[in-house]
Amino acid sequence: MDKDIRSNTGGRTDERTRKAWSDNWSGHDVEKVMEIFGYERVKRLLAEFTAVLPEKGRILEGGCGLGPWLVKLTELGYDMVGVDYDEVSVNKIKEYAPHIPVYAADVEDMPFEDNSFSAYMSLGVLEHFSEGPGKAAKEAFRVLEEGGLFLLMLPYLNFQRRIELPLRRIKRNRTVRKFLGKQEKDYYYEYWFKEREIRDFLSEAGFDIEKIAPVDHIFTFVSLSGLFRDRSTYDGENRLAVKVSDFFRKFFPWQTSSSYMVTARKSSHKQKGRIK
Repeated sequence: MDKDIRSNTGGRTDERTRKAWSDNWSGHDVEKVMEIFGYERVKRLLAEFTAVLPEKGRILEGGCGLGPWLVKLTELGYDMVGVDYDEVSVNKIKEYAPHIPVYAADVEDMPFEDNSFSAYMSLGVLEHFSEGPGKAAKEAFRVLEEGGLFLLMLPYLNFQRRIELPLRRIKRNRTVRKFLGKQEKDYYYEYWFKEREIRDFLSEAGFDIEKIAPVDHIFTFVSLSGLFRDRSTYDGENRLAVKVSDFFRKFFPWQTSSSYMVTARKSSHKQKGRIK
């Protein structure tokens, strides 16, 4: 299945993706990013997550970035562990919250024993692998205990992205940037999955899918125009964004969704049948 979603650039793309994210996080600190929990859209996501996360057992966030979800969920009493490949980000988390275990590691090859976690959170990570999400999904399966929860957020190709995508490709083209006299810049690879593809790679990794639902409608409008942004915040929405997104969500829940929220379980039946 991974052949359907594989790019032609392989490791070269992944190297640029890593550099792009490192550059992105280098200009921010954990304290500033924690501001997001005052945003309405993030409050709604937090409610969605806490409705399904287990109250007991260790929870891993793979690809945690600067760790806002690690910190917030730890504050709420969850037993959190974080992993990210970017050592600078990991060190920032350690400085801000030294009581939270966080490791510099690759989500395709993590330093944990089999069956170590009750839940695994992957929030906007698996879409960035040019070779496809299969290896990372199988590694998630390995570290989860039997019946463990795999909670994912993946970007949805909504109306705003369909409009923006052609222009973004032109703006990011290296030849175009050079012609316009702009500095060369690394951008992260991103793939927009179809629901069928999500079901395929999760099933192939051994998971039973519980639910795939549209979420984060407010962010669609925040991304669409500055008209919907609260300029006084790090990345927040204004009241107009909330009202407009709530209206359109009633009639176009998928078309105005920014992301899929996926919940799946590690299947004991498939675990026994897996080739070692």
